[in-house]
Amino acid sequence: MSIPSSLSTVVYAQESTVSPSLMGVTRNIPGLATSNSNSNVTLSVISDDQELKAKLLAKDLEDTIRDGVSALELVSNNTTPMTNPPDIALLKSTIKTLHGIPQNADEPKRKLAQDILSKYKIFQYVAYQTPSGNVYFVEPYAHQVKLHTLNFAFREQSKGVIASKKPYMSNVIANVVTGRPEAVIDVPVYLQNGNKSLIGIVKAALNFTYFDQFLRSLSFIDSIQRIVLVDHNGTATADSSSSNNNYVPKDSFANLQSFKNAIAGKSGSLVESVNGTKVFVSYHPVKAVQRIWALLLMKII
Repeated sequence: MSIPSSLSTVVYAQESTVSPSLMGVTRNIPGLATSNSNSNVTLSVISDDQELKAKLLAKDLEDTIRDGVSALELVSNNTTPMTNPPDIALLKSTIKTLHGIPQNADEPKRKLAQDILSKYKIFQYVAYQTPSGNVYFVEPYAHQVKLHTLNFAFREQSKGVIASKKPYMSNVIANVVTGRPEAVIDVPVYLQNGNKSLIGIVKAALNFTYFDQFLRSLSFIDSIQRIVLVDHNGTATADSSSSNNNYVPKDSFANLQSFKNAIAGKSGSLVESVNGTKVFVSYHPVKAVQRIWALLLMKII
């Protein structure tokens, strides 16, 4: 069974979501007078379109994460192969050798996971886990065979999804195969009968490299200089300053007032010092499952 075509994919990286009509709007910033290091020209006006861009871009990111979660819920909460009980007897016989079930076993479930990966590039893998925390399968299969941790009941998101009975996203954690940071979204799977028994958990990890590439692709990036998506703990999960397609260590923005304001649900702009450099920061909250993340647009002044 494939994902219904009515559940459309949000395509991100092809073009900016900012309307040309928003460009060039300005406002005065009272009391602001800084010196440009090259021209030594005093600045008294900063472009207001930066704040508008932050608002629109935050909504775009929020909508895309939400649409990905909706796809996971669609295959988990309706009559699909995901809601058929997993083959626990088979799993017991292969989990130690294959780190889950064989590649050609329970193919309808695997096909749904493959469909999600092909349509939602924000995910780097999709997996199925038993309620007790054992890995049932991972797509791509190459990721499954490299696992060295076979039970994830100890993870925050595994406990959170069972307690809340709804999608739950982890903190930023290290991938057990690659060691790279990731945020994992867990969605509960219930047997489609009267008692709605929990039979599994569908899991998907956000692809931070994809978000890096998206931010770097925006047409207005040169005028902003740096765009950062920051998780609720202050860690940058995506950064337009990443210089290549590989994951690079992320800075912490936890001490910035703009970050604190955004995760408190506020939006706006202010001047702050980032790594010793004075920057004009526009900020906006981003709803990420049960978390509030922050989008920061920074321009050196």
